[in-house]
Amino acid sequence: MEQMKTAQELGLGQAVYGREWEAGETPPGDSAPGRWTAAKRVRDWAVLFRSAKGVEYVVHTFPLTENGERTARTMATKLVDIAWGRKIQDGKAPDSLKKNPPQTN
Repeated sequence: MEQMKTAQELGLGQAVYGREWEAGETPPGDSAPGRWTAAKRVRDWAVLFRSAKGVEYVVHTFPLTENGERTARTMATKLVDIAWGRKIQDGKAPDSLKKNPPQTN
């Protein structure tokens, strides 16, 4: 899988506190609907799951570094893949995700 790019690598400048990156949502009809997000917080990068019922869960946190941002985004994306039943082999997502990454409106 191609390495996830950080905000700075995408030319958006350094990520500011409160910046969030939506990785994707659960499939329609899922028993626990919601969405995954990577968010820059005061002390860390966090992978969050926000349920459709309004509850927010911190899945994991990473250091406030560029690599921490990259890892949080990668983890959030993989969680979306798992929810949709996409195969992830050897830590790599299918080629179809490189061309069509999950997005939310």
